[in-house]
Amino acid sequence: MSDAEIVSKKDPTQRLPRQADHYAQIVGHFVAVKNSTQVARAMNAHFERLRKYHAGLLGIAEPDEDAPEE
Repeated sequence: MSDAEIVSKKDPTQRLPRQADHYAQIVGHFVAVKNSTQVARAMNAHFERLRKYHAGLLGIAEPDEDAPEE
């Protein structure tokens, strides 16, 4: 993979949707196929990554000009 492609794949706007999809797949597997501690640990790891990418995406949000200042 080129350096530019690696940088592109690390972009929160790219990572968050992929991580959300992975998390949904694991949850579906947990519910429909195998309710186990191993799958639960995988769900937890993916959820933590999802939380990190979510925070990263919110960090690039443009300021709301109509919001009152704090």
